Amino acid sequence: MARYRKIDTRIWNDFKYNHLSDNAKLVFVLLLTHQHLTPIGAMRATKSGLAAELHWDLEKFQACFSEIISLGMAKYDELASFLWLPNFLKYNRPESPNVVRSWDHLLDYLPECELKNILIESISAYVATMSESFIDALPLVFRKPISNQEQEQEHKQKQEKEIARDDVS
Repeated sequence: MARYRKIDTRIWNDFKYNHLSDNAKLVFVLLLTHQHLTPIGAMRATKSGLAAELHWDLEKFQACFSEIISLGMAKYDELASFLWLPNFLKYNRPESPNVVRSWDHLLDYLPECELKNILIESISAYVATMSESFIDALPLVFRKPISNQEQEQEHKQKQEKEIARDDVS
């Protein structure tokens, strides 16, 4: 998505990063700089695909990826192939409200899962700490995430209304 990404030099002082093996550090840099990582720090990805990009077997990649996950540096939903770097925006702060506005379409590129809802809530909370111009620029889609349970409830309510309408007719 983006042509460049910032890697903060403070990464070398980071406790979690410094507790990764050398290979896991490489995997983390791959995730940070991956061409498909959205400007909100998430992407659709499979472990086998990422392993192939490094020309590694899946077992080697999995061991390194597990280190990153265990330290909370990344979150991953394997069934949805959803990858998120929770501290991404902390180090890749949006430059202007226009950047925040541009996030409107990004969720369309990410798989539906509970982790996506957590990402949305996290972004909403993050932007809430910024100036009013950034808050006002936040797209509506980030303001109230709909969980799968809420979607099911809404669908059930629609069905009940349709049944009630049919009964009246």
